[in-house]
Amino acid sequence: MGVKKMEALELAEVLGSLMSSVVDAQAEAAKATVDFVSEVGFEENDGSRVMRMVKLRYRKKDENGVMADFDVEVPLLAMVNIPALAVSEAKLSFSYDVVTAQQSAGEKRGGAGAAANRPGGLLFGKPARLKGFVRRDVVTSSGGSGKVSTRSVTAIDLDVTLAQQEMPIGVERLFDLAELGIEEKPVD
Repeated sequence: MGVKKMEALELAEVLGSLMSSVVDAQAEAAKATVDFVSEVGFEENDGSRVMRMVKLRYRKKDENGVMADFDVEVPLLAMVNIPALAVSEAKLSFSYDVVTAQQSAGEKRGGAGAAANRPGGLLFGKPARLKGFVRRDVVTSSGGSGKVSTRSVTAIDLDVTLAQQEMPIGVERLFDLAELGIEEKPVD
């Protein structure tokens, strides 16, 4: 569905909304990690949440040098990759056509005398509030039947790079505690 009405937006609104979207996506990724750990790594047992363990049986030589079967239980989370994606980089690219630049009456910049008292003689103050539109481009394409169509598009390019995060310290400590409880037992 196309946009019916466009209004000029402050540049801060455009940037804030795009950056907020990236932050929201990061929050969703973090929630997905928490949900994965909770659903895959734990189970209910007598009213308590306990780590889900996997029992493995293998053969090796025992203390007498005789081949024997052994069982070991390890946390399931130690055997799977925990999805912990994070936004490592986000690049925004768009053209913005300013239609108004306005400064509040209480935000006047200093006069010539004020410039002399500032480093480099530059005038510092609150920036003007810019309102405008993300630039629209006209795209022309020709179809197979010789028809030429023209349409107007507004483009905001957002390149996001994701990376697997290191294991959070709390999960590492959880594994350390679970590792203390791992012991192999000869099969009877």
